[in-house]
Amino acid sequence: MKINVGDKVRYEDTYAIGIKIVSAGVGKVLELKPDTYGKSKKQIAVIKQRGREPFEMFTSGLQAIDR
Repeated sequence: MKINVGDKVRYEDTYAIGIKIVSAGVGKVLELKPDTYGKSKKQIAVIKQRGREPFEMFTSGLQAIDR
């Protein structure tokens, strides 16, 4: 399913070199932007979770819920 700005999304734990970077949870997509660091055509979503600073995650790791 395509992710859009304003969608409520669910995401899994994210690890980098064995360290948990982002815990699983639910948040809202604030912004979508292209992957400017890589050569892929993936999109990056800026997600806001209650009580946390906004963070970025590839849209392929997100699942839209409750449109």
